[in-house]
Amino acid sequence: MVSSCLARAACLALCLCLPAAAQACSAFATADSAEVLLAKNFDWNFDGGYLVKSPRAVARRALPLYGGEPAAWTARHGSLTFTQYGCGLPYGGINEPGLTIEMLWLDETVYPSAAPRTIGELEWIQYHLDTCASVAEVLAGVDSFTIAPIGGKIHYLLADATGDLALVEYLDGAPRVSRAEGSSLVCTNDTRRIAELAFAGLRAKELKGNTSRVRYARLRRALEEGGVVPGVEGAFAALAEVQERGATYRTRWTAVYELRSRRLHVRPDGAAAAFAIATSALDYAEGSGITYLDLFGRGAADQEFTTLTSGAQAALLELNLPKVGLADQLEAIATHLLDPSASSVHALADRGTLRIRVTTDTPRAFARVAVFGSQREIESRRSARAGSVLLDAVQREFAFYNLPAGRYAVGAFHDLDQDGRPGRDEPLAFFQREAAGGDVEFGRVSFDLDHTGRTVEIELR
Repeated sequence: MVSSCLARAACLALCLCLPAAAQACSAFATADSAEVLLAKNFDWNFDGGYLVKSPRAVARRALPLYGGEPAAWTARHGSLTFTQYGCGLPYGGINEPGLTIEMLWLDETVYPSAAPRTIGELEWIQYHLDTCASVAEVLAGVDSFTIAPIGGKIHYLLADATGDLALVEYLDGAPRVSRAEGSSLVCTNDTRRIAELAFAGLRAKELKGNTSRVRYARLRRALEEGGVVPGVEGAFAALAEVQERGATYRTRWTAVYELRSRRLHVRPDGAAAAFAIATSALDYAEGSGITYLDLFGRGAADQEFTTLTSGAQAALLELNLPKVGLADQLEAIATHLLDPSASSVHALADRGTLRIRVTTDTPRAFARVAVFGSQREIESRRSARAGSVLLDAVQREFAFYNLPAGRYAVGAFHDLDQDGRPGRDEPLAFFQREAAGGDVEFGRVSFDLDHTGRTVEIELR
């Protein structure tokens, strides 16, 4: 990563309309002497979904899309995982010993970049399901990798059959681990710290809307008022109260795992009822092959798993990978995921990572950060790339991954009222090399980004 010197920031009172950060998914984990549950709504803006069964002894190697030395490993445990991309890129799942991992969006995520081995944000899930039997084993290695994401900024909810529960977040480039206080752990799309601060104010209030913090509060209330592990039916009922029901952005499936019983209950969007899979009854023997089940296919409830061939894998990638900005090398990636020894995937030369360090002399509230690609974007007062970070320290980091190489400008402001727009008392500051006066000129506040990435600094006062 190429670091820049501290730049002078110009404070400009623009009425910039910045979109709200992406919000996706709600989950919780609970444990008592009888059972351990992990339950999740998968919320997203495109359809389709698959369950992939992977056996033991599968050899994997991380995709080398962003340079570095890709991690390589061989699976010790079989697993059953959810994905929209196919083998090796799961959204979550359960392995033979009962270790369960699910991911949820977290806009504040800044992944570590100092370790010699590189792995993707979804491959992180597959690696730990392949190699670990417990939450403790996962936590022992949370700083073992440089995480080079396709673009997802996520945190991870973990549970195992002993009842150990944990949340792993990567903030400011370092892991932050939270453990359950009591018998449950709730997770939506804020950091644990932000969620807890918000819940203190929402605990006794009427809850309206379906924001991340409202969903967190609803689930916390449901679990604390019941005081016991809710059971599968109760878990589905709790998640039904926080479903996304938009026309395009909605809950695509709901999953409830029973970790000790090794059972997975799934209700795809539009299905009349959930169906259950005895995950312990699946064939994980070496050589049994990688198979998949289309959650929205005719044979889903009948559990008609079929072999995941290279052609089927390529078809899954062609359907969904372009939707997250990665349309190149689809055939090569499909081959790699099923047989890394035959890989021809090469590092992308037209994408970069942009890290923004926000420094303040008055840590408080949130900083809103936006990336602009042209003078027109600045003048239109809109940015397609924006996010918020809690300024609870003198310096915090924010990151944008998988940005096309090019020229950009970065602005930030204290979002005291959290409305996404700089008000009169929330002046906007731009990263720049030289002082700018008057109107903001893209040429004077912008910089080049290439595949090596860049770090810029903005000072908010």
